[in-house]
Amino acid sequence: MDRRKNKRTGRKKRLVKNSIFVTPDGGETIYEQLPNGDRKFINQSQLALDREQEMYEREMIGVEAIALRRKYPALQKAWDQYKTVWKLVAYND
Repeated sequence: MDRRKNKRTGRKKRLVKNSIFVTPDGGETIYEQLPNGDRKFINQSQLALDREQEMYEREMIGVEAIALRRKYPALQKAWDQYKTVWKLVAYND
């Protein structure tokens, strides 16, 4: 019966012998460590995804970002609109 169920769903369970599961960040991101040393991504929590996005968004603040907004007025206008929406949502919750 299990054999038929796997055929219908198209799922095959493949277990690699001697592989282990590792997490470099305390369980937020999980990899399968294969015997040859390669890692296969398994899953990532929402917190880990948020932290990753935070790293990408850090370039939008700071001295370089201010100079870039000064150079491009449209970027400054969009930034001002973003700040307005942010304040409306964050401080009225």
